[in-house]
Amino acid sequence: MSLSKRLEPVYPRAVEGVYPRAVASYCPSQPADEAKQRDIFNSFVTALYITKNVTFAFDKYIDVNLIEHDPFDPQGRDANAAKLAAIFPFANFEVLRHSFDNNIGFVHLKLNIPGQPPTALADIYRFVGTCIVEHWDVTQALPANATNPIALF
Repeated sequence: MSLSKRLEPVYPRAVEGVYPRAVASYCPSQPADEAKQRDIFNSFVTALYITKNVTFAFDKYIDVNLIEHDPFDPQGRDANAAKLAAIFPFANFEVLRHSFDNNIGFVHLKLNIPGQPPTALADIYRFVGTCIVEHWDVTQALPANATNPIALF
């Protein structure tokens, strides 16, 4: 049996020679109290926005049937991971604040992409047990004529 077949239940996108070890996933969901969910969310924020490891973050923390509310994004984990993996190499994120309460985590970010104005991004994630199952986002670019010196950030 090939390595990718052996890893499929834990790491469904494992590819022989590319992902030699399985990533222990929090999905499918297991029961978790709020403290455990908060720890998982903090690890997810670090993996996605600080180390910018989209594939790892999505495979470990995001349910395969992710409910996505962005009007331009498809449903599901894999399609969203592919979209972000194409953007993240060019994007610089500054995590301004994040919090977790009552199965909802949010991240407020300053997003810088070369050639574009700074953008405020708020990502909101809903957990069921140990797994992120739903996502919303709100974005706003800094207008060139902004008069507020602390606008968006």
